[in-house]
Amino acid sequence: MRVRLVAFATAARALGASERECEVAAGATVGDLPRLLAAEAPALAGEWSRFAIAVDGELAPADRTLADGCEVALLPPVSGG
Repeated sequence: MRVRLVAFATAARALGASERECEVAAGATVGDLPRLLAAEAPALAGEWSRFAIAVDGELAPADRTLADGCEVALLPPVSGG
């Protein structure tokens, strides 16, 4: 199944794009994404723990199952004031 990755700021730099379609196995979870993306975007490996992950606009835990066509947003930490 396919999911759409959307990345912002440092997450986009690590992914190499602000958006990307990704093929994942049925039953894949948010927690599976780092391993699934390791070959395509190795720079994400060192950054992954810093990101919040949202699925279809809602913050998602690692055990959230992904659905075909869902949007997964990689949200880096925000700083400033």
